[in-house]
Amino acid sequence: MQIPLNPVALFLQFKIPQVVRRRSLKMPDGFTKPYLRMHLRTKRPNQHRLLLDLEASGKVVAYATPDFWQTSELDAYFTAQVVHLRTRYFAPSDFGALDDNAHQVAYCTGNPTAWLFSQPYKLANRSDSEGFGLRISAAVQKARKQEPLNFLYGLSETIHELTQSKRQTKSSADPSVGIEPQKSSMREGEYSKVTLAAREVAYLAQVRLGCTLVITGRKE
Repeated sequence: MQIPLNPVALFLQFKIPQVVRRRSLKMPDGFTKPYLRMHLRTKRPNQHRLLLDLEASGKVVAYATPDFWQTSELDAYFTAQVVHLRTRYFAPSDFGALDDNAHQVAYCTGNPTAWLFSQPYKLANRSDSEGFGLRISAAVQKARKQEPLNFLYGLSETIHELTQSKRQTKSSADPSVGIEPQKSSMREGEYSKVTLAAREVAYLAQVRLGCTLVITGRKE
């Protein structure tokens, strides 16, 4: 496994939106039926709070939700390899801290605006793929050079801290301490340390944060 010399971690939480087919009092102005709602998890354990804290630690974090709802569209976009271009990306900071009431984001295919409910207000930041691409580019430009293992161990430690894990984390003397590889029928020696560390971080991101981890960056 190769990791860029200047790595950037992207944490994506993929959401399946609710299709709203009838008009309601909460239907934003300018929306047409059907429109879509992405629900946020704010009840205990407050997953949104975790993602806010993760973003505040300097990571690129986003809710990723499709800007379409029909299976035929998914088939067409997947075949054309443009699903990522037909996806909305919302940073947790777009919504800020939320109480434990029900909250959802309303958006409409082809309409660049989105609204946060239960207290309705129009979101200021763009959520299209181009806007998300600009966020990634900015993070890549700012990325500092790191050794792959140190980078991965740092991600693991961040997730442990955010989720208040009682597991042992790495020590300053031995950065390999605290990494617990997933159980596997293959021997640990068959993997490189980088591969093992990457597998562990991806596992922690999925299980503890509900996110898919993607690593990008600059080679120089």
